Amino acid sequence: MKRKLHSVFVTASFALFFNQTNAQQYQTMPVQSGFNADVIANGVGTSASSTTNDVDGVSYVFVSKDYKLTAADSPLTYGLPIGGLINSEVAATTGLSYQLGSYSGNNSLRLSNTTTSGTLAFTTPIPAISLYMLATGGSGAATVDAIVNFSDGTTQPFTGISISDWYDGSNYAIRGIGRINLNNNNLESGNGTNPRLYQISMAINSANQSKNITSITITKTSTGGSIPNIFAFSADAYNSCLPPSNITATTTPVSAILSWTAPTSAPSSGYEYYYNTTGTPPSATTSPTGSVSAGTTSVPLNGLATGQLHYFWVRSNCGTTKGFWKMITFTPGQVTATLTTGDISTEFADNDPTATSTSGCPGTLSVTIPAGYKISSTTVAYKMTATNNAYMSEQRSILVCTTNSTAESAISSGSGGTEGTYSYERSGLTLANNLTGTVNFQMNAWRKWGDESLGCDTSFNKVDNNTWKITVTLAPDNLSTNEVKTEKKNLISPNPFSETITIKNAEKVKQIVVTDLSGRSIRTISNPSSAIQLGDLKSGLYILNLTMTDGTSENVKVIKK
Repeated sequence: MKRKLHSVFVTASFALFFNQTNAQQYQTMPVQSGFNADVIANGVGTSASSTTNDVDGVSYVFVSKDYKLTAADSPLTYGLPIGGLINSEVAATTGLSYQLGSYSGNNSLRLSNTTTSGTLAFTTPIPAISLYMLATGGSGAATVDAIVNFSDGTTQPFTGISISDWYDGSNYAIRGIGRINLNNNNLESGNGTNPRLYQISMAINSANQSKNITSITITKTSTGGSIPNIFAFSADAYNSCLPPSNITATTTPVSAILSWTAPTSAPSSGYEYYYNTTGTPPSATTSPTGSVSAGTTSVPLNGLATGQLHYFWVRSNCGTTKGFWKMITFTPGQVTATLTTGDISTEFADNDPTATSTSGCPGTLSVTIPAGYKISSTTVAYKMTATNNAYMSEQRSILVCTTNSTAESAISSGSGGTEGTYSYERSGLTLANNLTGTVNFQMNAWRKWGDESLGCDTSFNKVDNNTWKITVTLAPDNLSTNEVKTEKKNLISPNPFSETITIKNAEKVKQIVVTDLSGRSIRTISNPSSAIQLGDLKSGLYILNLTMTDGTSENVKVIKK
């Protein structure tokens, strides 16, 4: 039965999950002069008291989040950021931001009449590969021409630049910022989607990319009542010392090898790198942690904290010129597994499933934890696709750790009253904490609409193949000689040892794997006898993983004198 219920093979690898910054070096370009209107109401008082003109010619202006008509009013839940820093929502330029002018002075180049123009001069001229203009049109879409002015006196023109009306346009850098009427101080929230400021890209010709941009002149070319307002510029900055790309990291629980691809013009003096666990980025003058010579495109990092997020930057060294820092994040000591055997079906659910519900067609995934370590947190990521008139909002799913029969605390739902693919990611989960060995997970998925008679099926909603990933972050299994349970102590003797260890009840032990503290396997002994010779090992701490004939396992720390 089909009813519409309206409501808004497995592979595991011991590696890392990392995030890499995009190739661009985005920089804000603060405006030194040229704004001619204050169109952002801020502070306490009437909107007219903190502005000099409107945005649209009919008495509406933007508001800052700190605006109040009276001191007793509640703070706004919408508006422009109080500090004026806007992080662009345009997906293609992740990391790009804009710095607005002061809300207590002119903050817009407002061009009310056709052929009127103004020039915005930048505080610190820089060379750029592309410029990005933050602008909007009041009372309709507007068109402008622009001339980019360089420090050597040359220029580059841009003609017919379209600026959308401040309501409902696309390619917005920010939206849902509200407005206020200057005549009566009536606030309009815009329902969380309007008004909008738009991002407009302006590519600089290759011949001009090494020149400092000193200013830009904007001229209104459209007719009618539309009013273009230009608020800020940012740049994809140019540097003649080209950066490395494709930065990757391969980790063990306590170390990592960072690698990258050289630029087309490799730097003559190699690369400099910098890393920390705080996330504080290096500046152009920061002393690097270290460097590698020309031709070397990797560096090993040792003695890292297991399960700790690390930040790593690398830049080209061209001798007299240094490139821009490029960053990735990585975590030593993570294990990931991805489902690669096909889509996971959803089961029709007439009633909403709960945290204790079980689907009739779950997906399964296993993660193997290296000896000497345990799980400290879990991250799950996957995508679900709705088709055949099903909605993304009709998706339901939950992760279960079947090793300890623990589920997430709540069902997850998609969002959106249309077909499409919805992405899920939840981190910091504790459902598998402290587990060791092989840990098993289960993904239960349901749909709230579709042909009920199909039961488990992928026709309407499904978990997409190759998207369900489990990533567990490790921590040392902090067993010390004094902390081991009595029965574990008695398995191995003497401890510490010099040459030979004795296994109690050796007939119950199927296999022993000896590992060092980095998780590296040193030796595997199958069907051991009661006396094991380990005198050739270097002095230090080792972990013995004993697999018993009854299927259980024990981890015991031993010390080689």
